[in-house]
This record gives sequence, C-alpha cells and structure tokens, in this order.
Amino acid sequence: MAQRVVGELLEERHRPRNALERLIKRASLRESWTEQLRAVLPSSIAPHCRVADIRGGRLTIQVTDSSWATRLRFALPEVEKALQSLQDFVGVTEIRIRVRP
Repeated sequence: MAQRVVGELLEERHRPRNALERLIKRASLRESWTEQLRAVLPSSIAPHCRVADIRGGRLTIQVTDSSWATRLRFALPEVEKALQSLQDFVGVTEIRIRVRP
C-alpha cells in the first residue's frame, strides 16, 4: 500500500465529498456573507438585502424591490468602504444589485 502525504489526507478531509455537501457549504457561505453585509448596511435597508454570490471580484446583492435597490445604490459609497475592511469582501471590486422578491 502506497504511503500518502499527511497534507493530502488533511486536504481530502476538508473537501466536500458530493454535490449535496458542496451546496450546503455554499449556502452556509452565503448566509455568513449576508450577515456581514447586513451588519454594515443602514438598519432600514439591511432586512431587504442578501448576498446572492461573490465570484471573480463581483459581489451580487439581491434586494426585495426596486425602491430598496435605489436606496442601496445611494448608500453604496459608505457600504463599499465598510466591506473592504471585512476579510470575505477584500477582493470585491464590483457590486451588482439585483431585484428578487
């Protein structure tokens, strides 16, 4: 039996084993990102926003309707500054806002 490097074993241990585990991990990440986003948003806007995805430097935020999207756009300069101080959002260079009820 061939010997395996300890690092490979540890990496394998943390790798999702199937599609369901990957989906659960991604959903957990989105929930964490949403909590962090809501913490830096104005309290009136926060309940109407959630993180849809962070990919390739683009943060996509979903809002419940167009009026909240407009309010979020006005708040973006301050929100962007606050997000840059959070580890999960350091690589974000673009923010996209999508209306999703």
